[in-house]
Amino acid sequence: MRASLVTGIAIVMLVNTAQHSLAQRRVTHEELVYVGPSSAMMSQQIGASSIDILEHDLGDLNGDGSDEFVAAVETPKIIDGARERLVVIFQKQQGKWMLWKFSEAPILNSEEGGVLGDPFDDIGIQDQVLFISHYGGSNWRWSMEDGYRFDGEDIILSEHRSYWGSFCDEKVEWEIDLTKGIAHCASAREECPEGFGDNGHVDSIPKMEAFEIPNTFKIKFEQRNDSTIRFVSPKHGMETSL
Repeated sequence: MRASLVTGIAIVMLVNTAQHSLAQRRVTHEELVYVGPSSAMMSQQIGASSIDILEHDLGDLNGDGSDEFVAAVETPKIIDGARERLVVIFQKQQGKWMLWKFSEAPILNSEEGGVLGDPFDDIGIQDQVLFISHYGGSNWRWSMEDGYRFDGEDIILSEHRSYWGSFCDEKVEWEIDLTKGIAHCASAREECPEGFGDNGHVDSIPKMEAFEIPNTFKIKFEQRNDSTIRFVSPKHGMETSL
């Protein structure tokens, strides 16, 4: 009787420990896909024979209290020497995942990253903002992250961060908030790798500027690379384009 009681207590402890461990660990890639639409379902709804999922996330994008499923995917279709890439967004409707939005405009293909190769970095939803990030280059490097919000009608570009620079040379960083109508830019000298130059310039004060921009720009998720808006800082002449 006592042995049975001890065994029962041990089993309960093991179950509690396992549940605690599951609660503490991060959800795996496979588990996240499982709770979203299947690859076959996504392929069918976007009209592709098959897809490969590059990255994905769950989060409430439109503020209705229910999570959307967002993914960066590749299809077998070849465009400009690379497989077509799409950003797809699914919503739960009557218990089924249904395609809400999709576009090739917000994501770069695998050949647009320069020496480092594939420029796509990540996709995710946080605080009702859809983030898509890229980076590339080698000695000369660049990165950018776009943030999109749902405005009640469309998913529109609301914020942008970018960097470009080269070792031992100039670097420029931009932060643009299209919702508030303000841009920040900074220019300085990039650090040299160890043994490749004098880093005395690193402590120099960077050129920094904040200025207002029209907050009437509306770049839709589906039109991200179809429109070009050029920003030039009034004081230092630094420029970037969206």
